[in-house]
Amino acid sequence: MVKSEASEVVEEYVEIIYNMSMEGDTVIGARLAERFHVAPPTVTETLKRLTRDGLVEMDAKRQVTLTPQGIELAEAVLRRHRLTERFLADMLGMQWHQVHEEAHRLEHYISGAVEERVAASLHKPTTCPHGNPIPGYVPNARTYLADKGAFRLSNANMGQQVAILCVSEVVEDEVALIEYLHERDLVPGAHVAMDSAPREEEGEAVVDLALREKRVTVPVRVAHALWVTAE
Repeated sequence: MVKSEASEVVEEYVEIIYNMSMEGDTVIGARLAERFHVAPPTVTETLKRLTRDGLVEMDAKRQVTLTPQGIELAEAVLRRHRLTERFLADMLGMQWHQVHEEAHRLEHYISGAVEERVAASLHKPTTCPHGNPIPGYVPNARTYLADKGAFRLSNANMGQQVAILCVSEVVEDEVALIEYLHERDLVPGAHVAMDSAPREEEGEAVVDLALREKRVTVPVRVAHALWVTAE
């Protein structure tokens, strides 16, 4: 497999900026430092490099946005990543909650030729196993959530029946969270309803969810990580 021209660090930055923007989050240096678990000066230097290379722009409030060139690179990386996840799940039989880290290791090394063969073998899927859109195989990956009328589960009304569309890509590499969702059947396609108002338990806000045949209690931050559509 052939290494892409952009460095892995550059690819990871544009990928995260893209995902945060897609989900409506404000992208600033402090948020990126928190996300990558690095010191703010490290983020500042990387953003200077990305700006120099024409991949990002920063406004007067230091908010970061991708340029058209940055969007193109981010979507290329995400396409490889999500196709690889789908390949690992559909062709190799890995569980949906196990594929992210493996795909993350492979995404930087997949050539265009391999990408095309994978897509063809999978009949050009539109989403990854976590429900997120594969750029190039949906009309517009950046507006996918809006196009689907999706909203965060934490914003659902009491008793409202919803279907899980996808897991936030921003938190997808939090292995413990993905396993937590898997163990509770909170997966794309699952039908759930908000079954209680938020309350505090052991210092954390939690909420009850009703699934088809059971009721589960989850932290509000978990409900926030799930994008759903009304039924």
